[in-house]
Amino acid sequence: MPDEANTVPVCAHWIGAEQRHCHSPDHVRAYLTGLCCPLHTPNALRGLPEPGTPRKASP
Repeated sequence: MPDEANTVPVCAHWIGAEQRHCHSPDHVRAYLTGLCCPLHTPNALRGLPEPGTPRKASP
């Protein structure tokens, strides 16, 4: 059994077209859907900015 204290969290997003999980360890955060890297957060998958992202002012 692997020592869970020494494991690095990885993105759990399933990439269906490639039939694999992402497994990126970069900037992984916990979401209700599981651990996600910045490319696979719920907002990123919808094409929306992350909360707190500065937005451009309308002219």
